[in-house]
Amino acid sequence: MTNNNALLIPPSFCQYSCGQCDQSMSNIVERNGFFVYPSHPPILANTVREAVRQLQSHSSPDHWQTWEKLNIGGQIIFCEICKAIRSAKVIIANITSMNFNVLFELGYAIGLGKPVLPVRDMSFGNDNMLFNEVGIFDTIGYKNFSNSHDLVGIVQRNESFTPPIQLRPEINKRQPIYYVRAPIETDGSIKLFSSLKKCAFQFRTFDVREMSRISLHEAYKQVLSSISVIAHLMDPSRNGAVEHNSRAAFICGMAMAAEKHVLMLQEGILTQPIDYRDVVISYLDPNRIANYVESNVRSTAETMQSIKIRSIPVPRGIIERIDLGDVAAENEIQSLTTYFVKTPQFQQVKQGHARIVIGRKGTGKTALFYGVRSQFWKRKDKIVLDLKPEGHQFVRLREMVLSKLSTGLQQHTLTAFWHYLLLLEIVGKIIERIEKNAYQNSELLDKYQHINEVYKKYTESEGDFSERLMMLVNKLIENFPSKSDVELKASEITGAIYSSDISHIHNIILTNLDNTLGLLILFDNIDKGFPSNGITKEDALIVQCLLDATRKIQHFFESHNLECNTTIFIRRDVFDHLIDKTSDRGKDSFVNLDWSDVELIKELLLKRFQNEVEELQGDFDDIWNRVFDPHVGGESSFLYITSRTFLRPRDILNLIRKCIQVAVSRGHSRVEQDDITAAEKEFSEDMLNELRYEIRDVFPNIADIVNCFMGLKGKFSREDIYVLFDNSKVRVDDFEKLLNVLLWFSFVGVSINDEEYYAYKMQYNTLKLLSLINYQGNKDNVFVIHPAFRSALSI
Repeated sequence: MTNNNALLIPPSFCQYSCGQCDQSMSNIVERNGFFVYPSHPPILANTVREAVRQLQSHSSPDHWQTWEKLNIGGQIIFCEICKAIRSAKVIIANITSMNFNVLFELGYAIGLGKPVLPVRDMSFGNDNMLFNEVGIFDTIGYKNFSNSHDLVGIVQRNESFTPPIQLRPEINKRQPIYYVRAPIETDGSIKLFSSLKKCAFQFRTFDVREMSRISLHEAYKQVLSSISVIAHLMDPSRNGAVEHNSRAAFICGMAMAAEKHVLMLQEGILTQPIDYRDVVISYLDPNRIANYVESNVRSTAETMQSIKIRSIPVPRGIIERIDLGDVAAENEIQSLTTYFVKTPQFQQVKQGHARIVIGRKGTGKTALFYGVRSQFWKRKDKIVLDLKPEGHQFVRLREMVLSKLSTGLQQHTLTAFWHYLLLLEIVGKIIERIEKNAYQNSELLDKYQHINEVYKKYTESEGDFSERLMMLVNKLIENFPSKSDVELKASEITGAIYSSDISHIHNIILTNLDNTLGLLILFDNIDKGFPSNGITKEDALIVQCLLDATRKIQHFFESHNLECNTTIFIRRDVFDHLIDKTSDRGKDSFVNLDWSDVELIKELLLKRFQNEVEELQGDFDDIWNRVFDPHVGGESSFLYITSRTFLRPRDILNLIRKCIQVAVSRGHSRVEQDDITAAEKEFSEDMLNELRYEIRDVFPNIADIVNCFMGLKGKFSREDIYVLFDNSKVRVDDFEKLLNVLLWFSFVGVSINDEEYYAYKMQYNTLKLLSLINYQGNKDNVFVIHPAFRSALSI
């Protein structure tokens, strides 16, 4: 627990003053509690005011205070709120609605290490779904009230307050920047991400497209272990803006309290919440973002040089020292090499036998991407193109160009586009290699300058791959012939893409491959902007044409006796759609990321358990029993946990991390049964919320259809499911399609002789899954809900 006297010393850094705090704390009066709440709706605000009046009537009026009664005349409003939070024994926050000020102040209190008491009036249900989607606030633990009497009782019954999290993590020196990424890739977010990739520091991200929710423990760990926190706030008219901006307000409040360098970038000019109005930077021109990021990075560098990392006592318990790493591979590129599991799929990609890697989100495609890259990254005899476009830049291309073309011309356009872009990327890599020694050799310097001049004629962007991709999309749109589909010729489209003779690029590549045996192209994230299980034929065509373009480059290299291998990492549903639309199904070899081998899962966990804790030696089962209670009820705790996942590394790591966090917060020396079941409930909520997002892509109007299964017991029939659909106003024509969607996402499975089968166990072949019913004697009740969702649905 934070020493309250220490909080009354002005902090050495405050984002408001951009340096040492300039406020005096000498006249602060210690209070029992400080109430923060929105002024709207007025009826809720009046309930809180009346509760405070009742509490004051039983003690001194100075013991309980509201934000409305602060003496703010002539003062900076948030500075007075900061003093009130620091001086109170507990912060009572009414989080009934998504009020950005309240969420910022709640995060601020937790960042200071203050006890908090969140309260909600659940009869106001407007924001219930938003709270579930954000994820942080429904895991703090809140009390429900309906009137002022309830609220007074809640405060008086909770007299011994402790901070929700007391163990402060060490500073992450390797990745000192934490970036809260917006769910929609705008020009501004692409510029921001590109600027971060160019800076001298590595960084970590929270991306809602990868993890739909973030727990309080995870948010606290990420913020407190950072030196800088950056959030890109969305325009409120965009879908998902309220959830994202709420999460950002909470996290940035926590970061400001923890004396981090905070950069809050807002697209568009808006009136910001009063608490952080003075620290938000609004922009209209995305090209200015690089300057804002540069300033933040410079401050981070100065702090890195001057900060004295305080000595943190090593926790006594083993489980407190276990660090499972980050569930997102992008956040642990260096650490990944320590505990990367070399699966059979890794060997196939490394040997060049797989042009496509397929797997659902969370199965480890990106981890495999980096694992393979690390094998070739420093080899001088191999050019490695590691391409990860951050966001989907083809929306404009589809609207402005592809929509006007026949399927044949669409395919020609996209293949030529990819071919041109990949050739430019190869030249860019050649320039990088020559540049390292160019200024030590005059002849090499002349060659470098010549190639660089030619290269700049073709590409105007000096940014990262995403920026160059966007630049070429815009260039194609500007140069595209204004003719009808009938009048257009393929040669005219090629000319609009290449803009000049491409032979210069071929010559540069062939004449500058000294001591090079070949090329390796690794391409990830192409489908990041595609909806889950609802992609269009144009989406599939984009991937197909990328494969065609890489095949052309492969033939070009091989015709000059040079090796060329390409691997593209895509989602399972994208691959299935691609196969359905492709006549030559055997042209491209592929591997499927399948984690059905329990021994591989154990190896993955064993390496991560042993990464930070030297005492954890021995075989997996012995170590597991030291860390976890061996059983939950009469079932093996390891099997209990894995059965509540889809056997995806991300799910397994996420659930195990939650189990450990619960155990640590309860002061346990190992994870007990009750810790596992408590963590399971939070994890189940995460999984259900993620499923809502994915269903929304296919059925936007009935994303909450999963809620109709609430409380359903045991097995049920197809007719039972259709009745639930009918009660939820689903169109009869959509019944079968929606059932297939629920089967594909493994929400619903089939039970045969008490053995449960789900799509992920059958290569996502729902027809094969349904065919199992023919072997069941009683076909009426064969469907079941996956265990991952049962806790959230009270099943």
